[in-house]
Amino acid sequence: MKASLILITALLFYVLPYSLHAQDKPYYVVIGAFAKESNAKKFSGFVRSRFFKATYELNSNRNLYYVYAIKTNSKKEAFDQVRLLQKEAAFRDSWVFKGSLGSLQPPVAAEQNPPVVTNPEPPTNPQPEPTPSEVIPPVSETKTDTTAVLTEAVPPALETKAKRVVKGKLFKFAILTPDGAAYAGNVHHVDLQRGRDLATYSSTDYSDVPKPAEEPMTLVCGIFGYKEITQMVDYGNPSLTEGATQDEESAWIIPFKLERLKKGDVSVMYDVSFYKDAVIMLPRSQEELDELVNLMNANPAYKIKIHGHCNGNNKRKIIALGKSKSYFDMKGADEQNGSAKELSEKRAEAVRDYLVEHSIAQNRMEIFSWGGTNMLVAETSASAKLNDRIEIEILEDGN
Repeated sequence: MKASLILITALLFYVLPYSLHAQDKPYYVVIGAFAKESNAKKFSGFVRSRFFKATYELNSNRNLYYVYAIKTNSKKEAFDQVRLLQKEAAFRDSWVFKGSLGSLQPPVAAEQNPPVVTNPEPPTNPQPEPTPSEVIPPVSETKTDTTAVLTEAVPPALETKAKRVVKGKLFKFAILTPDGAAYAGNVHHVDLQRGRDLATYSSTDYSDVPKPAEEPMTLVCGIFGYKEITQMVDYGNPSLTEGATQDEESAWIIPFKLERLKKGDVSVMYDVSFYKDAVIMLPRSQEELDELVNLMNANPAYKIKIHGHCNGNNKRKIIALGKSKSYFDMKGADEQNGSAKELSEKRAEAVRDYLVEHSIAQNRMEIFSWGGTNMLVAETSASAKLNDRIEIEILEDGN
């Protein structure tokens, strides 16, 4: 009897702490898994450009960098968030992982499913853990336009009047260049938890901001060519925000000080999109190309390398620019056979030529074609269009 008690006590001594430790492991809503840290970083930037919170950490058990939206101890919160993400076509393969990133302990059972591939991506059939009743139901086939949040109309400017009628609280979101000059751009009020863009405010206007459902407000300013800025603003007391002031209109001025990209920095042109196997770009790409022109004009010491990428390494029919050289219209395009490397080279050349046509000296630019050798996700992934991209590397910044 005494021996049995000693055995039970010993088992409790070893098993109970392990059990409690296992229960303490958080839930991660994982969007992607990557062998290269640079690809995890780029994919995180893409996720943030769609106004979902994203960061990444190394899972040392699998030697993969996991990009995740949230980390929580609440199972319900994790599964609610993964259902929300799966409604986005680009994030349809999201899954829930329970464990400790960076841990040297063996992975939990649910983590045995994601495969290790040459170009890692989230598994096509996510297997949340631990029981069959928790498997995420398939989402509707109705696709969500993931670019909608980026093109939402800016609220009309408030008319300048001696006395303003303000329903909420008056703000002016001042975007400033590194030398302190005003910059015309947009600031987004973002619900990171639900992955929604709640409102878009122009830096050139006063903005009547209604009281938010949750505080503090998360405000994001992402201007191409500059580092992304996030401000957490207490609506009830905006003075807590660093640099906040009030002007003669009693409006709260919230500054967003831009920081230029420096030598060695790489910026992905997320809004430059191509037709399938084409050099021709979707019309909405012109806005970001014009931002690149402005960036080069504002920084005359910049020299850049334009990196062209495409999805897959197979040979294909390439829809190239025709004699009319229309960058955004398929009419007059020239069809030819070519390799993935040739397609990515022609894409980089098209971006370079657009800049030259807008008075940017060609000797300030180099091009590099990757073909499909540096894909962010697998060729057959739901978010495979991420592989058809342009990246801008700063070669010289004048410093």
